[in-house]
Amino acid sequence: MAGVRFIGFWLFVLVMAVWAGDYDLARILELAEQHNRELELARQDLKFASAQKLEAYSTALPKINIQAGYNRNFLQDFFFFTTRDTATGRERTTRFSFTFRNEFQLRATLNQTLYSFGKVGNAIKGAGDFSRMTRFQFETKHQEVMANTMKAFYRALLLQRVWEVARASEESALDNYNQVKTRYQAGAASEFELLQAEVRYENARPQTMQAYRDYQLALNRLRVQVGLPLSEPVHLIGSLEQAPPMPDSLSADSVLATRPDYLALQWERQLWKRNVGVQKSNLLPTLLATLTYSSSARSNRFRLDNRTSNVVLGISLQVPIFNGAGTIAQIQKAKVDLRRAETRLRMTEDNIRLSLQNALLKLREARRRVQAARKSVATARRAFEIARSRAANGLATQLELKDSRLLLDQAKLNFYSAMFDYLDAYIDWQLATGRVRPIQS
Repeated sequence: MAGVRFIGFWLFVLVMAVWAGDYDLARILELAEQHNRELELARQDLKFASAQKLEAYSTALPKINIQAGYNRNFLQDFFFFTTRDTATGRERTTRFSFTFRNEFQLRATLNQTLYSFGKVGNAIKGAGDFSRMTRFQFETKHQEVMANTMKAFYRALLLQRVWEVARASEESALDNYNQVKTRYQAGAASEFELLQAEVRYENARPQTMQAYRDYQLALNRLRVQVGLPLSEPVHLIGSLEQAPPMPDSLSADSVLATRPDYLALQWERQLWKRNVGVQKSNLLPTLLATLTYSSSARSNRFRLDNRTSNVVLGISLQVPIFNGAGTIAQIQKAKVDLRRAETRLRMTEDNIRLSLQNALLKLREARRRVQAARKSVATARRAFEIARSRAANGLATQLELKDSRLLLDQAKLNFYSAMFDYLDAYIDWQLATGRVRPIQS
């Protein structure tokens, strides 16, 4: 009966695996590149920066407006002239209508800033700084997403190995139970040995199902990370047997020259520095030029009769005198923002130097654990093979076989866990150096 349940459950799992698509690390990273929500938001920030740069350039370009209008006069307006008759000396008032039923107007205006004492220039340069800052912020987010995706991939792969170890342990327990049952029926094993073998198998089953559940939960997190539907069958292709070699140590100065988050903060500082200049320029005058063309026509019919046109060129100088100290306040706020940006830059530099040291320490420690765990697996596997052979010949008890199997399973899990920790530390090292790349084992 136990064997039927075992076969039924794993038959279902195997059927699902047939329909699952194969996904290696390269394919997973490709999907994250295309469908990750965080990257999608970061790309929108790039578009926003591009639009803001265009907006800044528009402040230096002329502005042209055209206005057309039509008026319908239902009553008439009059001019009144009062004159004195030279012969009689009496005053006489005469009125003249100056309106028509239909009036047409056209007005075109060109406004151009001639000189703004650095206001326009700083705005344009600031937009360029903002665009560069946003590009480095996007690269920072891109590296974070790729690193998190690789971690999610290897975490799911680790839990897949845990499930496989649990499944192998369950299969071994079932095989041992069947052997003991055969020996019991032949009178070569006691009922106590049979019960021990059955208990061992029954205890292995829920552990396997729990490991399978944890594996599926990790797959769901990976699906969300790369934009796959939760119903999409996924089969991971990867290895936790080999690890990339220890990287060469890098100086903090060389890392600072390539870390995108640090470079983004440098451009942010430059942006706030320009903003101080922009706010100060608001205290200075602005020279403007205006060119206007106007044309109008009046008629009692729908015709462009009685037309008049004119072209006017004007130059004006706007001088700020007092706005309630608002500009002074804006200058002070801009200086505070600049000091904050400089502080964030120094803090990030300190964190980068610290993260480099911590990443290398974690890598070295994880590497040593991998080497020790690999030897433990080889030893535990040999011990289990001996115990299984002895148990098959009736020379070892079920307790000895169970203990040796537990030691082997634990050794395998320790090895896979150590490998995952090393890969996790390796990815952290890539993030610390600003050089996140797909791991080549």
